[in-house]
Amino acid sequence: MEIKLFGKNVFSFRTSKRDALLEMVNSEKIESKFLPDFQKKNGNFGEISNYVTEDYGTTRAVKKEKGKKKGLDIKLTPKGVYEMKLLNDETFELNTNEEYVDDQIIDFKDKLEFIKSEEYHMRNGVEEITSVLIRLENRKKYEENKEFFSQFPYTKTSKIANMLNIHDNLKLDTVAQFVADMPKEAVEIMKEYNENTKKVCGKQAVFYIIADKKDFKKMAVRKDPILLAQSPFGHFWQILGAWDKEMMFLEEL
Repeated sequence: MEIKLFGKNVFSFRTSKRDALLEMVNSEKIESKFLPDFQKKNGNFGEISNYVTEDYGTTRAVKKEKGKKKGLDIKLTPKGVYEMKLLNDETFELNTNEEYVDDQIIDFKDKLEFIKSEEYHMRNGVEEITSVLIRLENRKKYEENKEFFSQFPYTKTSKIANMLNIHDNLKLDTVAQFVADMPKEAVEIMKEYNENTKKVCGKQAVFYIIADKKDFKKMAVRKDPILLAQSPFGHFWQILGAWDKEMMFLEEL
């Protein structure tokens, strides 16, 4: 039986839309020099109070921890968070089963049919599915690159958001403004992670830091940011390290 909508065959209409958007996805995948930044659509973590995106677009509520005693306001440093492993997801497992990955790729391509036609929704939908598809395709190469990537702990967006809601002196942001001041060890790890990401997919890695809010302004002293990288294998993060050395400003060289 043929089903029509406004005189058009529904199946043909949806298939042609899917194919047109899939062309946009493939174009985005080729043109971008960097892995898509899955965090940029979420905005500032410090302002998140209800929902965050985790892994491949599922949402879950993030609640502030209750029961803080008045007068007991302990502000952790980024290095303290790192050493206490507050961000580490010990239960994290990366599913690299080929049948599972292929099924996920098919499902996300099918989702293109349901993106709204308005330009704003279409652009965001295409960007997110591009990000997911690149990372799912990369996942097929995980085993051959496991030795490098498995050395870094994993964390998820929800764990970061929870931690920042509780320790509101800290902030997550892009790494760019801190690069010039970073210690040599941090730069070396970024170089290694970038090289291995390019080896997997030909694209550069995306880095973020967690630091004290005051350190995002020009200060006499900047200390111990946590360095994070967005995984090339999914919408989750890897924790690259934290340094308690004071970061040296260029004018001090």
